[in-house]
Amino acid sequence: MDGGPSRAVADDPLEIVRISATPTRLQILKLLQQGFDHPEDLAAKMKVRRQAIDKHLAELFEWGLVDRAAVFPPTGRPRIVYQMTQRGKDLVDVLEQAAMEYRKTFRGDFERELEALEAKLAAGEIAEEMYFKKRNQIEARYQWVLRPGID
Repeated sequence: MDGGPSRAVADDPLEIVRISATPTRLQILKLLQQGFDHPEDLAAKMKVRRQAIDKHLAELFEWGLVDRAAVFPPTGRPRIVYQMTQRGKDLVDVLEQAAMEYRKTFRGDFERELEALEAKLAAGEIAEEMYFKKRNQIEARYQWVLRPGID
């Protein structure tokens, strides 16, 4: 690459989220949380082309989220492996924490809307038919937060 993120891109605080949170890059970071890995091995684990992994690793390296080192096996050529930097680990932790907090507050929004709707029904402010229509709309909007295992 050209020696680091461009100033215009680096000045956007959400750019680091775009850089790290694409599905492929996030999967690379998750795999590298377990230790170091070679791009060819990452490509095999992720079932993608090596060239794609190289491109993503270059950008993650440019942003300081991964680092590379040479490993010298007893026989053969040295291999370049990648590992997540502390900055990368911290970013993944922050993103996971933010996602959990967002889900939690989103679930709270769902529960408040449902309680308000039920209160209107109990007070006779809306008819039962309208209650079910509104409830279906609320459940459709919040359906992802209602799936089992989402807390």
